[in-house]
Amino acid sequence: MAEKTRLTTEEFLSLWNDDNNTLAPGIKIDVVECLVQQRSSQYLIDAKERAMKVMKLDQFEDSQQVKILDLGCGLEINPILIEEAKKLYELKKHCLTSNVSIEIVHGDIRQMVFHDRTFDIVRCDLCLEHVDLSKALLEIKRVLKVNGRLIALEDGAGNVYSSDEVLIKTYDSILSSRGDGGTAIGLQFMLPNMDFDIICLIPEPFLQSAQEITRNDKDWIKLRALGESMVTKGVLTEEENKDFCKRFIEACGANRIIVAAMLFVIEAVKQK
Repeated sequence: MAEKTRLTTEEFLSLWNDDNNTLAPGIKIDVVECLVQQRSSQYLIDAKERAMKVMKLDQFEDSQQVKILDLGCGLEINPILIEEAKKLYELKKHCLTSNVSIEIVHGDIRQMVFHDRTFDIVRCDLCLEHVDLSKALLEIKRVLKVNGRLIALEDGAGNVYSSDEVLIKTYDSILSSRGDGGTAIGLQFMLPNMDFDIICLIPEPFLQSAQEITRNDKDWIKLRALGESMVTKGVLTEEENKDFCKRFIEACGANRIIVAAMLFVIEAVKQK
């Protein structure tokens, strides 16, 4: 394979943003649907439930006004998820008690429209890895009240493993190694330097078999979008991409591939 420039971690994690509108519209819509399906998988549902328990909402009095900001419920590649969230709210809002109200806002985590010290809790699930972490944390700190809490479900470093040596060699040659340990590890280093106290850290092991990879990427939509992006960025040629995708699909079919990673639920309190 010809020598190529690796995708940086930032480039890989922002592939779906498609700021230059290079992905075909059909692929973009399919990727959104694929990611929605993936995020409804049981391991993520279980992890989200543990994060919800960390919120400890029962500590608040019924008469107490509590403001919670849930970040990252949409994707920049398409406003579909925002619109779906609005539809779901309209469908289910009759289930809410009279003292609960929800507002869905389309914005940028790095430059939020909310006033300083507005929220008691800021929640985010697997979204900080897709943005500039330093900028996002500055904004989260700004909109949190003093003694307000950040509760984040984010991933640590993970990797793809396969007995297909050519597949792994290609994978390792185009993607940067996560020597920084991933977003969750980065948060553990950065938050104390930004006047946060980390008071809870729950590791969530994540193991995805070949069958689960196949089930979570119906018709290989996400794989095709990744390949198309790598060709567009000049990381792979058309032929190299075809071979990579072919080997990846064959490895899944032969149960010769696995994804192993670690998720973390992090609870941190803003001190000042």
